Amino acid sequence: MSNEAGGVQGGGLSRVTSENDAGPDPVIGAGIALLGIFLMGVGGAAGAHYLFNFATLVAVLGAVLFVLFVALTALKQRRALGAAGRAPSPDSGVEQRDTRD
Repeated sequence: MSNEAGGVQGGGLSRVTSENDAGPDPVIGAGIALLGIFLMGVGGAAGAHYLFNFATLVAVLGAVLFVLFVALTALKQRRALGAAGRAPSPDSGVEQRDTRD
């Protein structure tokens, strides 16, 4: 689905290149965090403190990966929009002034 035909403002994201489409998916970090939370429940219910502690580490690692992957995705999108918006406009040297004096 392309945003270019509809004139949507974020249409620059529809121009995906091989450089922009490769990257980590934040769902990976969320899945690891949820696995850790599940293991925490199992370890806590069974009274297995070592399993609970390990699962806490897994959940925190998953949360850190999620935040990292979201940040990387945002940086890639900003770079893609910046490259799409670098085309010189005809008004690039004209200063914007308010004419309602």
